[in-house]
Amino acid sequence: MARGPEARISGPLKPPVFPSGMSEMRVLLIYPNIEQNSALPQVGISSLLACLKEAGHETGLLDFTYLDLGEAAATLRRRLADFEPELVGLSIRSFEWDFVRAQLLPVLAKADIPVVAGGPHPTAAPEEVISESGVSYLVRGEGEETLVALTAAFGSGAAPETVDGLWVKDSGAVKSSEVRPLVSDLDSLPLPDWSHWDQRHFSDSHSRVFFKGLNRIGALESSRGCPYSCPYCITPMLHGLYEGKGKYHREKSVERIIAEALDRKEKFSLDYVNFIDETFLLKSSRVEEFCGLWSREVGLPFRFTTRPETVTEERIRMVKAAGANLIGLGIESGDPEYRQEHLNRGYSQKQVRDAVDIISRSGIKTFGFFVMGMPHETRESIERTLDMVWSLNLDHYMVSLCYPFKGTPFYDIAVSEGMLEEGLTTAANVWEDTPLSLPGLKRSRLVRLRNLVSYFGSKNPRWRPLMRLCEKSSAAYFAFKVFRKIERRLSPSDIL
Repeated sequence: MARGPEARISGPLKPPVFPSGMSEMRVLLIYPNIEQNSALPQVGISSLLACLKEAGHETGLLDFTYLDLGEAAATLRRRLADFEPELVGLSIRSFEWDFVRAQLLPVLAKADIPVVAGGPHPTAAPEEVISESGVSYLVRGEGEETLVALTAAFGSGAAPETVDGLWVKDSGAVKSSEVRPLVSDLDSLPLPDWSHWDQRHFSDSHSRVFFKGLNRIGALESSRGCPYSCPYCITPMLHGLYEGKGKYHREKSVERIIAEALDRKEKFSLDYVNFIDETFLLKSSRVEEFCGLWSREVGLPFRFTTRPETVTEERIRMVKAAGANLIGLGIESGDPEYRQEHLNRGYSQKQVRDAVDIISRSGIKTFGFFVMGMPHETRESIERTLDMVWSLNLDHYMVSLCYPFKGTPFYDIAVSEGMLEEGLTTAANVWEDTPLSLPGLKRSRLVRLRNLVSYFGSKNPRWRPLMRLCEKSSAAYFAFKVFRKIERRLSPSDIL
């Protein structure tokens, strides 16, 4: 087979098969990114835009990443007047739900435009979402084929409730169909559509903190569907939802990955790639095939995320030679007993240390991810996490607070054991806040601890007494916050 990008695109990038007979529609997708943090073009929405365009529809995007959230309703009204959509799609994460319900749905309900909701929160809490005024349709699970099938039903006059994977609200009654089988051949999906995204999405990225010379960064998906079942994640629920509907973890062919990267490199002038797969190093044979072709045909530096137990000397040697220069490690907790009992993660402390050492010796930077304030976690467990941060040779690390999303096992535990702070089921910032209060670790203390661990973990352990003082003394903690505010002004960073 020819090695050029044209030959590859003509093969693996065949369009998906969707219902025919639809008329062209104007479809507006909304990305309510209330975190407004640095973010590359969102992969799922880009895929939806591409599928709609492939089906012959005119598409638009309202992205709140760089907009004034206080003016969200007015912004939406202006966008509806300008674009005049015939269908609006909302992609919603759980921490965005309150914003969508309060600021966007009233405008959409008044505009009397059909609205379809999808994404993690509608998938996890469909009854809650479909009951809201302004939501007419709801997609559970992956949305590409279901959304295009819905537009086909509009065009042909077919009843929307016959569309697999769709919930339909009609005169107050809700009808639901079975979840649509998973897209088994990811190569069949069209190339993600990046044409609607603000250009700042290609430069605002954590990757620039590590490598200052980067200008254009893109996020690519080489596989879909995590094979693991971590309790803080919605994946265990999705495994059950899709039982009998196809293999949940699926991979694009290496040829398709290369074709996609070459296309993005040419059309968007990328000089860096962030692979968003949950675990990039699952199979040595696939890593070897990918690295060989990537080195010869793409040649861009890249980063990815993986788990400690997938790291081997041979795999790291291959990705280093192919251009990997940053690896994110999902370590989560430094307490091995807690990991084993509550996180379904059986790797040992030695495996974590060995993984970091192997990566560090290769010259690739390491970025460790940790979570604190999880159900059944104790102050002693958090102390072990801090000890691990101090002991590892990490280049960077990030500590987030546990956010029990609906649909996750941790959410069920939090509800059943009364861990959700009264009157609070969501938090405004997934990185720096939590609705959880644990026995002996109230929400305010967890927030304080997270901020202190995030800062002092990069310092010499001799700073530990100062951290203890800031943890116990409100006056010392206030002084710490003032200092951090000044420091961030003098040296801004988009790593929290």
